[in-house]
Amino acid sequence: MSTINALVHHIDQLLTQHRALKQSNIKLQSQVTQLKQQLLQPPDSTALNADATSASDAAYIQTLEDELARLISLFDTATEAHHD
Repeated sequence: MSTINALVHHIDQLLTQHRALKQSNIKLQSQVTQLKQQLLQPPDSTALNADATSASDAAYIQTLEDELARLISLFDTATEAHHD
């Protein structure tokens, strides 16, 4: 009986690993498809997309820096009022 339980447990582990490998395979196939599509795009559009992404990233970073500066000034104001 213990041999049967061990076999059942081993088969269950193999099936779990098979499902995980299947999901990884699907993800990898999706990534390969995306990479193929990127390679098929004209070079100019890829560069334009990269420039647009860089510009939006820069704008986002600037917004974060502005918000951080505002929060720092609020903190400074609060600590100055507390010390007075």
